[in-house]
Amino acid sequence: MARAHDMTAGSIWRCLLRFSIPIMISSVVQSTYNAVDMLFVGQFTGTESLAAVSVCGPIMNVMVITLSGMSAGVLVVISGLLGAGDVEQAQEAACTSVALYTLMAAITTVLGLLFVPQILQLVQTPAQAMEEAKRYLYTVFAGTFFSFGYNLIGALQRGIGNAVASMSFVLISSLVNVVLDAVFIVWWDMGAFGAALGTVLAQVAAFAIGALQFAKGAGVLRISVRKVRFHRKHLKNILLFGVPTALNEVMVNLAMLTVSGVANSFGLAASAAYGVGSRINSLAIFSDGVMNQTMSAYASQNIGTGNRNRALQGLWRAILLSAGIALCTAVLVLCFAGQFAACFDSSPAVIEESVAFLKVTVWSYPLFATVGPLIGFIRGTGNVEASILVGVVAQLFCRIPASFIFSAWMGFPGVGVAVLVGPLVSVSIYLWYILTGRWHKGLVRVAQL
Repeated sequence: MARAHDMTAGSIWRCLLRFSIPIMISSVVQSTYNAVDMLFVGQFTGTESLAAVSVCGPIMNVMVITLSGMSAGVLVVISGLLGAGDVEQAQEAACTSVALYTLMAAITTVLGLLFVPQILQLVQTPAQAMEEAKRYLYTVFAGTFFSFGYNLIGALQRGIGNAVASMSFVLISSLVNVVLDAVFIVWWDMGAFGAALGTVLAQVAAFAIGALQFAKGAGVLRISVRKVRFHRKHLKNILLFGVPTALNEVMVNLAMLTVSGVANSFGLAASAAYGVGSRINSLAIFSDGVMNQTMSAYASQNIGTGNRNRALQGLWRAILLSAGIALCTAVLVLCFAGQFAACFDSSPAVIEESVAFLKVTVWSYPLFATVGPLIGFIRGTGNVEASILVGVVAQLFCRIPASFIFSAWMGFPGVGVAVLVGPLVSVSIYLWYILTGRWHKGLVRVAQL
């Protein structure tokens, strides 16, 4: 079989663990180095800079998670083609994805740089943090090309089943980012701008190494600039699987931007606390994204070989593994919420608000952990319409109204209820879709890759 990791035979547990453990390490490392940005800023600058990074976090998540959605399309298409043993078509699909990401990066860079002030005003950025937030956002948008390239390389590596190589890029980026944070924030006192610059340069380093590997022939794929172009069939399939997923992710993050805006309306301390709490949450629920990616590849490969039962069996095992991890991290956060928050900001007001937020959102951890493998399975089996349904119902109709209703009733901790509502509704819809057998409708799409 022409791929780095064949998940169509052998022990399901072994397949899931072999693929997911490198991604788990990547996820923990990536979440940690993102947290390091806030830790350095919070400890060595002040609450204004911390609030700036906090405000920009959800904004950048819209871009990153949209990329994640499109990457899901790349992963499903390449995994499905390799599952069917068609390396030549997988090669063409990879070249098409590079052309697509280059175009997306160009558009995002131009629009992002043009509308930074308007975006920050839209999310009710506190006046004290506005200038730092502008510098942060301008810097990150200027590095969009490398951010997109870095994410695409990871998707291609996972698509061929090589999660270990994907992990290596994250480790390189993380190490460079931590070193640069120390230089730019601690030694040169560059504040939020230093955090953004360190992140961009770290992604440049990882992208350069990954691009060089693919140019020389990483695994079964070799990508050269001369071969990069749009292949209509593959572009259609990547968009077919990627756009609905990306739209769902955009709705998730637009909803979270609304939640962030509501949090920012409670003042500087609440704005910083929302960023601190969200960063701690992202560290705690790392299994969500891990099992999402694992199940996308696992389901695509098994559906590509016509093995529906094995795909479904893998889903239930992935949920058990992911939820078990999340329950452990939930206990840790409940017990040490104050200590974790204090790592980012020593302000008593920020710590108090962070703890109040975490005591609500911690109950979402098992739900997020369940959503991850469910989303991966839905994507890997070609059920693109389910992503749209969940995005509309769970995010637009439930999470956004909840942010206004519960914050008006409970104050800042009510913002945490809105965080919890999203995965609760999502799990309900996805389980209904799978248990009623509606997921079989998408199998035709995978078979036609």
